[in-house]
Amino acid sequence: MDLFKNPFHILGATPRDNRHRIIELEKERSLLSDADACMEARSILTHPRQRISAEVAWLPGIDPFRTERTDEVLRRLDAPNQNLLNIAGLTPIARANLLASGLARLPNLSSSNILAGNTIPFRGIARLPNLSSSNIVEWIFTIAQASEAINSEMVHAILSEDRRASGFPEITDLSTLDDEIRKQKRYYSETISSVLENLSVSARALVMTSLLETATGNGRYQSPTLIRDLIPAYELSVQDSLDQNRTIIEAQDARLRAMVDANNPDTTLAPIVDQLLVSLKEWDTLVQPIQLSQTSTGQRHDASFEMAWHFRKLAADLFLEHRKSDFSKKILNTLTDVFSEVPEIAEQIDEDLRELEEQARLVRSVEEFEEINTQVERLTEAADARRPDYTLTPMVNQLIQTVNTWDTSTPPIEVNNAVAIAVRNIALHLWNEHQKLDFAIQITNALIVVFRGVEGMDEVNNRLNEDIKTLYTMDTQRKQVIEQQQRSVGDSCLFKIVTYGIIFGVLALIGALSQGC
Repeated sequence: MDLFKNPFHILGATPRDNRHRIIELEKERSLLSDADACMEARSILTHPRQRISAEVAWLPGIDPFRTERTDEVLRRLDAPNQNLLNIAGLTPIARANLLASGLARLPNLSSSNILAGNTIPFRGIARLPNLSSSNIVEWIFTIAQASEAINSEMVHAILSEDRRASGFPEITDLSTLDDEIRKQKRYYSETISSVLENLSVSARALVMTSLLETATGNGRYQSPTLIRDLIPAYELSVQDSLDQNRTIIEAQDARLRAMVDANNPDTTLAPIVDQLLVSLKEWDTLVQPIQLSQTSTGQRHDASFEMAWHFRKLAADLFLEHRKSDFSKKILNTLTDVFSEVPEIAEQIDEDLRELEEQARLVRSVEEFEEINTQVERLTEAADARRPDYTLTPMVNQLIQTVNTWDTSTPPIEVNNAVAIAVRNIALHLWNEHQKLDFAIQITNALIVVFRGVEGMDEVNNRLNEDIKTLYTMDTQRKQVIEQQQRSVGDSCLFKIVTYGIIFGVLALIGALSQGC
């Protein structure tokens, strides 16, 4: 019941006025205001059973000897502001009644004002701006706290004291009092819901998200009952918007998949992915209050799990079927942000990201291995075709450079071994088949440097060490042969020079003798 509609306010009565005084007040007020309303108010207040609703919905516990204090509190309702939240000395039920009546009268309570305070993109708001010196979230939360603190025994004690002073019989049926307190709490809930329904869907979502973040500590503990009771009405009010968002997401998903299947370039796909993620964030903005509420009570929000699974599958398909690891990672990172308040989903997405990163590293390693394999095949073909060394040298240098940049910490052991064996084989092939000892030594040395100490490669490293010893032995023997050949060639040349000298000398002598004859 709104305070201004309470029979005590209509007649200007206090809970300690007796029956006679109430009748007098009815007569006085009837001359100045609605006579029927005054008559109804008098009927309620003079009836012991009916007046319970008015007593509960009034300001129980305010000093009965200071009528001006009640008048002062009610005057503040004419233009409620933030100061109304800070009135001291009120019982929980009096505070809840006062603030519920004040909430409905907050000035400038508009969607534009609320949305103007949304400074944190799509993640809700930490604190809304003052709406004519009032903060709607703080108002609702304070009402909820006061409602939670209402104690029926305390209310009964206050009302019993007032009734003894006014001459009315005390309340003996506590169940009736409990019913009236529950009815008043429904009034709080209905008042808050009515205020929220006057906001746009986006502003309503932001208010509810901020409220639930505050009330549940971001889902860590339960909110006051009044706030939990707001969720069904909120969910119903945004259901159409959620359905529309889901339809948009499904259409965008289908479009993206079709474009990926058609091998559109990433530059064309990127805006489609971005649009899809914006739609997801808009959906999440609406559903966050529901997520927070259910998480705080240990319940599962099925719609969130379904949406998360939908996008997780999209991320998996983009990677597994099309190797779009960047898009997959972007989708999963967005899911991490969107579903951060749902621990079970957040854990699943973290696992997806780890698995994606591992698979992506494996794919990159395989692709790089394939590139090395291609270089090995080209070098093999060139060597087998008896290409000259100046043609083979750049190919050998390119292969060595690729081996030097190989990151042994990323791939699995099997891939590291495959790379080392493939490159080792070409080194051996160049020596065994074509006697390209220098090339074989260069390649083997590069392998030893890159794979030395790598886990799981002991056998390969042992073979490489044996290879380099053999190759250096061959190189030493080759140099010795060359030196011997050079010495042999030098001696042969000297002999020829001497021989030619003798011959030329003999010929010269013969010529001289001939001329002399």
